[in-house]
Amino acid sequence: MGNKPTAAFVLSLIGGIFILLGGLFIVAVGAIVSSVGFGGVGGAVSLYGGVGALLGILVVVGAVMLWIRPQQHIIWGILIIVFAVISLYFAFFGGFGIGFLLSLIGGILALVYKPMPMMIGGGMMPGAMPGPGAPGVMTCPACGGAVNMQTRTCTMCGRAV
Repeated sequence: MGNKPTAAFVLSLIGGIFILLGGLFIVAVGAIVSSVGFGGVGGAVSLYGGVGALLGILVVVGAVMLWIRPQQHIIWGILIIVFAVISLYFAFFGGFGIGFLLSLIGGILALVYKPMPMMIGGGMMPGAMPGPGAPGVMTCPACGGAVNMQTRTCTMCGRAV
C-alpha cells in the first residue's frame, strides 16, 4: 500500500456511501409522496434528495482522489468536510448522521495526514540528497540524476554507474 492516508480514505468512503444512501432515501420518499397524489411536493422532495445523493457521490470522489493523490490531502480533506457539512441539510442528516460523522472524521484525518519521507538510493531522504557537484555525488550519464559515490547507483533511473 505504501504511504497513503488509509484511515482517512476508508472513513470518508464509507461516510460518502451513507450520505448517498440518505439522499436516495429522500428521493424514494419523494417518489412515494408523488404517487399518493401530491405530485408537486413529491417532485420537490425528490429533487432535494437528489442534491443529497450528489453530495454523497462528491464525498466518495473526494475519498478516491485522496487515495490516488495523497500529496493533495489538504484540498481533498477540506472538500470532504465541506460536502459532509452540507449533507446535513440535504441527505437526511448527512446520511442518517453516520455518514456525516464518518466523513467529518475522515476529512479531519486527511487534513492532519503527514506523509513519511521515503528512503531512496543510498538510504538518504529525498530532501537530504545533495545535488550533482556536491562532495560524494556525481551525475548519472544516462539521466542526469544524482549518484551517491558510495552506492554507485542512480537514484532516478536505478542504473549502476
